[in-house]
Amino acid sequence: MTRTLWDDDGSARRALRSIVRDPQLGVAALAQPQLMTNLLKDLLPDSPRETAVLIAAAQCDLAAVLRGHLADGLDLGTASRLTSGWFAKRMPFTREACGWAVAELAIAVGVDPTAVAEVTLPDTVPYSVALDGSAEPDADSSVLAWGDNDEGETDIPPGLAAVTAVAAGWYHSLALTGRGQVVAWGSSAHGMTTVPARLKSVTAISAGRYHSLAVTGGKVVAWGANGFGQSTVPPGLSGVTAIAAGSDHSLAVASGRVVAWGADGYGQTHVPSGLAGVIAVAAGAGHSLALTGSGAVVGWGLNDFGEAAVPPGLPGVVAIAAGVNQSLALTAAGSVVAWGRGDYGSTAVPAGLADVVAISGNGTHCLALTSDGAIVAWGSNDCGECDVPFVTGATAVAAGYGHSLAVVPD
Repeated sequence: MTRTLWDDDGSARRALRSIVRDPQLGVAALAQPQLMTNLLKDLLPDSPRETAVLIAAAQCDLAAVLRGHLADGLDLGTASRLTSGWFAKRMPFTREACGWAVAELAIAVGVDPTAVAEVTLPDTVPYSVALDGSAEPDADSSVLAWGDNDEGETDIPPGLAAVTAVAAGWYHSLALTGRGQVVAWGSSAHGMTTVPARLKSVTAISAGRYHSLAVTGGKVVAWGANGFGQSTVPPGLSGVTAIAAGSDHSLAVASGRVVAWGADGYGQTHVPSGLAGVIAVAAGAGHSLALTGSGAVVGWGLNDFGEAAVPPGLPGVVAIAAGVNQSLALTAAGSVVAWGRGDYGSTAVPAGLADVVAISGNGTHCLALTSDGAIVAWGSNDCGECDVPFVTGATAVAAGYGHSLAVVPD
């Protein structure tokens, strides 16, 4: 299992306690995503990873789910595991992220911290444990790749292990390890696989056509092609909680608002006025998407195929993805909705697809990860990008232009 040190300085735990103990806020605040977004913006400016998970927990009223299990007489260990599993089916987070959120919410509502340390899911290391950094990520998660390999984008570097996330560009691939390090392979054109020296403590990655993005300490680091300014991060941008690299443009979320830069030939960097409360973004070839804490999706930019025209009435969206000319949304119920260009089959979501926990679609095909670790693919298959190898227990997926990646157990 991969052991990840969450909230290593205890700031998230202190923030939750201060919120709950505030007489004007209390436990009720934990179920208000917009309020939590505003509060955590000030309380956790340098903890984008923890902030994103806690906002999602508020959207699901995770604290109430946990308290409900405890009220039914379940012991803390069983209640925590049931609550974490319920959360994982509704939000695209890793098991350790879900376990950490449940544990911290338990403490916030009055559970003894030492008791939580005894029952926290095994993939989670509470911040009170191994503060000296002695917790070593287990080397039992690796990357599986298939599809186009003309540029070496599926040639996984030897020894790559302890991977927590992957990102697939058009001709290159990225992996994020449990130590916060980024590994890149594939085409070296434009420097897209030349990871900046001394880049560390990374919490998020994204790969575009010829450029790459990473978040560290709430700031964005970019490298690769810059012909449209897509790798020129706006000065002063901080407190970033989400990123997305499109074909030639980039998006970031800071303080619930979207910051965009790079190519704007189709208005893809013209963020709609008044857009706020954003928790996630997705960047296609010429369009952009944003997901708000209330589960609403907003699209802008190129709309020749309807890719920016969000279907009305989407129910409780928890994740989004944008491809060349298509868009995807994952609902809280675990279903996938697709719209935009359909002649590649990328909008033809397989019948019966359910219990999805993560989606990806950077090119002209799409991937979905189900709660049992299975991978489902659809759309263009010119390079075998939809020919999913037999795999069980996958924890993350990434669809590039003609290749696919997954994080799998060794």
